[in-house]
Amino acid sequence: MRQAARAWCHVAGMLLFVVVSASAAPGALEWPGTPLAQHARAWFAMLTADDAAARAFFAEHVTSPPQAPVSVDERMQRRAAVIERTGGLTPLEVVDDDVTRLAVRCSAGNGDRVVAVFEAEAVAPHRIMGVRLEALPPGEGGGPPPRDAGPPLDGAAAVKQAKALLDSRAATGAWSGAALIARGGEVLVSGAWGDADRSRKIPNTAATRFNVGSIGKVFTRTAIAQLAEAGKLSLDDRLSKYLPDFPHADSITLAMLCAHRSGVGDFFNGAYDALDKKKLAHNRDYLPLFRDQPLWFAPGTSQRYSNGGYVLLGEVIAKVSGEDYYDYLAKHVFGPAGMRSTAALVEGDGTKGVARGYTTEGAAQGERDNVATRPARGSAAGGSYSTLADLLALDRALIGGKLCGKAWASWVTGGPRPVAGAAPAPAEMPSFGMAGGAPGLNAEWLHEGDVVMIVLTNRDPETARPTVEGVQDIVRRMKPGVNRSRS
Repeated sequence: MRQAARAWCHVAGMLLFVVVSASAAPGALEWPGTPLAQHARAWFAMLTADDAAARAFFAEHVTSPPQAPVSVDERMQRRAAVIERTGGLTPLEVVDDDVTRLAVRCSAGNGDRVVAVFEAEAVAPHRIMGVRLEALPPGEGGGPPPRDAGPPLDGAAAVKQAKALLDSRAATGAWSGAALIARGGEVLVSGAWGDADRSRKIPNTAATRFNVGSIGKVFTRTAIAQLAEAGKLSLDDRLSKYLPDFPHADSITLAMLCAHRSGVGDFFNGAYDALDKKKLAHNRDYLPLFRDQPLWFAPGTSQRYSNGGYVLLGEVIAKVSGEDYYDYLAKHVFGPAGMRSTAALVEGDGTKGVARGYTTEGAAQGERDNVATRPARGSAAGGSYSTLADLLALDRALIGGKLCGKAWASWVTGGPRPVAGAAPAPAEMPSFGMAGGAPGLNAEWLHEGDVVMIVLTNRDPETARPTVEGVQDIVRRMKPGVNRSRS
């Protein structure tokens, strides 16, 4: 779920939206004396070095699990992708420094401000195991101010421009997927572009099911909100009340897990890369991937995006409700919301109308199927499949108080935690944004005032970004009031 910043994972893992802290001023860059800092410094130099020097860098400074070796040629492809997508990176300031983790605030050649997060081996010489790029938003040391998109548009003009943008990008092969724009109770645009399955020449449709990545965390938060509102759990409960055997459970609250403040690690790591993904067929199957990891920080003292934390919330939901996590969502979230096509599908189960994902990651040229990067089934952290109509139904069910009270629905979509006994806040139109993605998939759900925009794609997030931003610009130019033009 997007709270502040956008992240690209070029080495391993899922594209997610994260919160990153940055200092107010860059100051002079001072590299720590740790081995990882020296590896990271060499990584930045590698981006501007010639190919021979870059290959030598990978041999000296980077490692990977022996069960899942990565060739130098593949690393060179990823290097080229980083350079192309960022326009190059200039390190500005070290904002986090540990033996196995280093975060460096950077300036990108494309105008973005990003944090490069380096993960290292636990033992000397602490070579680099992965690099993640997290882009900061405006106002947090981030990129340029919002674009001046142009004069206001009425409904007919907005629909025409949105369709023209989507048609143009699809015609050039720059995107494929489905998009929806709704205002009030009326759908103005709902359509699809490109192929859901290239090998079988099956086109995307407005009803195609797309992997929505970390938007699945909204499903989990909704379930937590329902159980909290019913008095079956409290956000102040310790994790040990439900999962007493999990390490550090006495120090972690459910509120911390929900807000990525628990210190619990991620399951996108070397163990995940090496694992046969067919073994990840249930939410509980993800637990061994991070159970024995040391905490990133003392619970409640910092914030860092944690997929592992949401897997734990899924197990809490099952424990409290007495129902399987997936069954609980189907019965208490998807069913009441009218989400008839949403589920955590099992890879290869024969479900019809599913978009296959296509990614440049690991492809010698062009794009390849992303099946090797995905688990057999999504988790409480994300990976479910949904449609345009279902996500719009979820939006309306939350805003309308159909799944939980409006105070708790506001919390689900990023608002403050409800306070028991407090007078209800004045009703107003909410604004929020949700997103998720990974190689070969990306989903964006934007609610601004009375306008909802949903864009789903079976391409890489970096590929989808210009499409999403272009449609957002058009949406934000729509004049107030209900429009009667549709497509």
